[in-house]
Formats: sequence, structure tokens, C-alpha cells
Amino acid sequence: MLALAWANLMHNKVRTALSALAVGLGIMLMLVSKGLAGGSIAEVARRMQSVDAELVVLPAQDNIIFTNSAPFPRVFRKYIEKQTDENGPLAIAVIPAFFGQIHMGGQQQRLFGVDPAQMPLFLGLRRVLAGRVFDRAHDFARRIEDPATEFPPENADEQVINAFLADGLELVIDDRLRRVGRLDEQSGQRVPYEIGDEIRVMGRQFRIVGVVETGVAGRVFAPLQMLREIALAGETKSSMFFVKLRPDVDPVAAADRLAAVLGNAARVELKSEYGKLLRDSFAQVNMYMNASSGLALAVCFLFILLTMYTIVLERTREIGILKSLGVTRFDLLRLSVIEALIISIAGVVIGIGISFAARWGLGIMRPLLTVDLSMNLLIFAVAIGVLGGVLSALYPGYRAARLDPAVALSHE
Repeated sequence: MLALAWANLMHNKVRTALSALAVGLGIMLMLVSKGLAGGSIAEVARRMQSVDAELVVLPAQDNIIFTNSAPFPRVFRKYIEKQTDENGPLAIAVIPAFFGQIHMGGQQQRLFGVDPAQMPLFLGLRRVLAGRVFDRAHDFARRIEDPATEFPPENADEQVINAFLADGLELVIDDRLRRVGRLDEQSGQRVPYEIGDEIRVMGRQFRIVGVVETGVAGRVFAPLQMLREIALAGETKSSMFFVKLRPDVDPVAAADRLAAVLGNAARVELKSEYGKLLRDSFAQVNMYMNASSGLALAVCFLFILLTMYTIVLERTREIGILKSLGVTRFDLLRLSVIEALIISIAGVVIGIGISFAARWGLGIMRPLLTVDLSMNLLIFAVAIGVLGGVLSALYPGYRAARLDPAVALSHE
């Protein structure tokens, strides 16, 4: 039966190849879209786990993927720090972050504003590979947070302001971003970032002073105090907080208590649940991707159905001969299913191959994107291909099985 099915398909090789290619393109679209969404979310969630903290405090209404606002004034940090029990403050450290945007590595990156003194809490076990984790920014942060510092001084000119800000214009990047680098205007080639390179951010020239291991929460860090000074004229607002608790404090109970204290303006989540929060924030985009992939696959399998239906029409006389020779209705249905499965499995193989090629291409064009073609996703693609092939063959197979032998033999 397999040999007969193969011979039938090879009778029109172009049609069979186009059907398999159509399935392959649908499978590729599904794999790449889901792999890109899942891989990116998983990577960000893994990097967030590097922060030495147990809780995250987020804006109640904002989407955590797209927000770059700073809704939390300084009083929120004080509320968190004041929470105590019989053994003292619940939090060992409250770690504010301020988000901005920066163009590096050929695409927009989220810029993490952090207090230079708290940078070790963001690094966790990651090492410094080159330079220093901020150089003069530590002194800048202390000066700007000193209540005795009046900045900008009254009647200060631009030169005085630039001189005051110069020490804080520093960036720390991760090693993956360093290797991706920038496009050299003279050679047209990408060259790695180096210590001392200058990047324009918010209208000012920042310099790279350190490179850390890949896997830190952000790819680019700048002094929190500097970003606040540029974006908010020094207002001590934050985009989110990480909270490091005492070792003996239950994170779930602490999260509930902080949520009650901070009210409706904030939500307090376990850092370990950050991946789930990302997936929830990405749900609408993921729904669109699933819908578009599903529509593409439906069209592909309708293409198989049309192909099988056309084959049945073309072979009406041959089907009559087979039935007159004793071939049963079930055998004809099985023949149709086998032919459709050959097309769909070939399409799955093509689709998986194109998906890996697309991942390689994206790795060249957008090296900071992560496309995760996991084994579970590949198995899902195979299952979709097999199921779609079987369903596409049922009606054409049923029609072939129902043909009257006498009518079929008289067909011209």
C-alpha cells in the first residue's frame, strides 16, 4: 500500500512538492513565532533571576514588558523599608530600578538605571570581565544624593552643568552585547564594543566603563541618579523595586503584607514568578501569533485536502479497477491517508529545516534575539503535521471509498 501511495504521488511530482512546501512554510511560521516569543520571554526571566532579591514591586496597571515610566516616588521605598516584625525590618535591601531606552547592538535595548552601590546585588554570581562596575559614578551618586548639594547651582551655565554630570555618564554592558558590537562606518563590519566607547543616551555622551558576564538582569546599566537627573530633573522616582528579605522571612507572607501596605498603585510578586508575569504581559501578542500561525496551517492543510481530492478525481477509473479487484473501502481510505501523511510529514521535515535556517539568519541579522526551538516544540510540530495530514485525507478517502465500481470503470 505504501509503494502504491508513493507511486501515485510521484505521478505528479510538482504538485506533491508544492503541497509539501506549503505545509513546510506553515510549520516554519508556527515554530519561529512560538520559538521567538517563548525564547525571548524565557531568556529575560532567567536573567531576572540573577538579582539577589526575593520580591519585585511593579506598577499595578503597566505592562512589565513595555513600560518605561517611573510611577513610584521615594515614599514607596520608605514604606517598604519601614515594614518590621519582632526580629526587625523585613527587607535587608530595597533595590530601585529606573528604565530608559538605548540603541545598541543594532536594536533598542532596555536601559537599567541602578544605584552604583547596589550593582553587586544585580550581578549575583556573575563576574566582571573587563573594566569596572562603574568607575567615577559612585562618587557622583554620593554627591547628588547629598542634601547639601544644590544642583544645578543658581545661574549655572552649560559648562558647569556638564562638568558636574561628567562623572555619572557611565555604562556597564553584558558580554553578549559587547560581542555583538556596533556597525563600523568605515569598514561596514560589526566590531565589538570596547571600554571607553561613547554611546549617546538622552542627549548626552555616556562611556562604557565595564563589561560583565552574560546573564545579568539587563544588558545595559547606567547610574540611577544620572538617569533621574536627565529624565526627571532629579526627582527620586523609580520604575520598579527589587526587595531582598531577611533569610528567616517567608517571601509569600512578606509579599502579601507589602501589597496591603502599598495599596492599588503597586503589585508585589515573587521574583521566581517573573517568567509567568512576562508570559501574561505577552499574552495578547502571543494570541495574535498563534492565530496567524493557526490560519496559515489551516490553509496549508486545505491545500492538502484539495490535492487529495484532485487525485481522487483524476484516478476515478483506477479506483474502479481496484474495487473490482477486491480492494475494500477501508483500504482505499487508508491509501488516501497514507498519501496525505507522506505529504504532511515531508512538509514537517521541510518546515523544521527552514525553521533552523531562519534561526540562523535571525542570529546574523538580530543576534540579540533568542529563538528557542525546543524538543517539545518540535514534537508539537510533528503532531500537528500528522494530525493535519490525517484530517485532510478523510473526505477525499471517503469519496474514493464510496465510488460505485461500475460508474468508476465507465469514467473517461
